Amino acid sequence: MSARALMNDRPIVLRRTDRLGEAARMILEHRFRNVPVVDEAGCYLGVVSANRLLGAVLPRVATIEDWLERLPFVHDTVDVLRERWREVEDLPVSDFIDTDLLTVDPEASVAETVLTLYKNRTSLPVVEKKTGRLVGIVSHWGVGSAIVGAGEP
Repeated sequence: MSARALMNDRPIVLRRTDRLGEAARMILEHRFRNVPVVDEAGCYLGVVSANRLLGAVLPRVATIEDWLERLPFVHDTVDVLRERWREVEDLPVSDFIDTDLLTVDPEASVAETVLTLYKNRTSLPVVEKKTGRLVGIVSHWGVGSAIVGAGEP
């Protein structure tokens, strides 16, 4: 048994030219933590995460490490964040791709797949080593369902 047995082989994806607004819609509609981004050939480029969406509306200084205690002068409101969102929502997702997630080959063992999912702390892209193509996603929900017998991944 391999990662193929645990993966969703029809993941929802973004193309690098899609807009950040589309990524936000997908993340909110499906309650995803991230959405994989692929190129025209279906090769995995990374993910756009809910965290990157938040970072897009925060003041730049707020994203610098250890600056939280230095921000008492920032009194943003939801309206201010909404305005910042309007400034970035039409940017391409390629400007917001995270590439630091671990991936797993579709032929990886179940144990390797579950361990890598555990280390990622978010969904696990399944990427063919030879081609770089995204062939699926392993989620905590899919693995949980497979383990407790509640259904297919």
